[in-house]
Amino acid sequence: MTKIKNEQVSSFQMNDYNRGLVVTLFAALLIYLFLAFLYGYNLFEHSPYDSYTLQALAWRSGRLSLDRNYDWLELAVYNGQYYVSFPPFPTVIMLFLSLFFGGDTPSMAVNLCFFLGSTAFAYLTVKRFGRKPFETAFIALFLTTGCNLLELSMTGGVWNIAQGASFFFTMASIYAMETPYEKGRTLPLILGPFCIAAAVGCRPFQAVYVPYVLFRLYQQCQKRFFAKEKQVSFPEVLRRMIPYLILPALVAAAYAILNFARFGNIFEFGHNYLPEFSTEGGVQFSAGHWLNNVKNIFRLPYFQNNQLIFPKAYGFAFYLCNPLFLIGLIETFRRFIRKSLDRVDIILLISMFLHINLLLLHRTFGGVQFGTRYLVDALPMLAFYTFSRKEKLTLVDWLLMVWGIAFNFYGSLIYFYFI
Repeated sequence: MTKIKNEQVSSFQMNDYNRGLVVTLFAALLIYLFLAFLYGYNLFEHSPYDSYTLQALAWRSGRLSLDRNYDWLELAVYNGQYYVSFPPFPTVIMLFLSLFFGGDTPSMAVNLCFFLGSTAFAYLTVKRFGRKPFETAFIALFLTTGCNLLELSMTGGVWNIAQGASFFFTMASIYAMETPYEKGRTLPLILGPFCIAAAVGCRPFQAVYVPYVLFRLYQQCQKRFFAKEKQVSFPEVLRRMIPYLILPALVAAAYAILNFARFGNIFEFGHNYLPEFSTEGGVQFSAGHWLNNVKNIFRLPYFQNNQLIFPKAYGFAFYLCNPLFLIGLIETFRRFIRKSLDRVDIILLISMFLHINLLLLHRTFGGVQFGTRYLVDALPMLAFYTFSRKEKLTLVDWLLMVWGIAFNFYGSLIYFYFI
């Protein structure tokens, strides 16, 4: 990536950016609250689909399994016991909240915090690339309200919290890894790897972005410890990276220990033991699902009885719900034509390509949903890739961003009332 344009940032008063952050968060909150009002939601309600709180309560009781079956949840059944089948990191948050709220944790408010936190980190990250305050604010607002994250953030179900938390931690990791080097400042290098490890504990396929984090950590350690040396060996830099990898290694070890203790496999979070995959003959991931999912995510909405109808399940027209993919594709063509792709670009393109195709191997691809919710997982890195080098927003970019915000607001309402 090109160097951050600090001289452009300094041309604006920092108060302008501070005000811009406040306005951006207020705008995102206003959109969220308006939808919640129309839905009739209580922001502090506990979702009956919040299995993370059930898992937290089980941990507090000294058990890894739940006390009984909850047949409306996606629970893994193993050796006659019922387990939460989702990666565990959000449970840590619910564990803390359960100390104050018991089993009635405010799961919707938790997801709202992830939504606003993602907006804040998007703003702070985009600001680093020398954009004017208004551009910075609109891009950040677009990133969270102009995609399926808006609808996903409206409830506190286990699926929603997992994706909201993953988006937040991935965005936080990017911000930390793109923090310019300052003498004596080590916190970003600690938080960047930790946050991507946390994201993996929400959505395991976020692991495809570990190479980006490691590469940026390598570059940062080179600047920090060997800036005055003309030549430095690869092993020397690796040795300097080790202290910053201890915390994420411990997080990964905790996942492995928990998985082994529950299922006898360090890589098994539990989804393979859902009845639909363990006893009903379904296959969770298969190359046979790929083509059908691709067909589904290109389906268009249609009119019926003068009403716009969205396909109810398995995704539709991902580029309508998440137009950042179109902006990113156009930007990629520009970089190919200009031959300006650098090493970080290539790492991210490979990672995102792998990520999207792994998601397309899933049997349900998110099941009943508005838009294509699984693809939201790739948006933080896609936004970083797209906007970190884009010198000027074009009219097409502005139109697509406005479209994304308007379409997801409208679609969220339609989804709630008619699907």
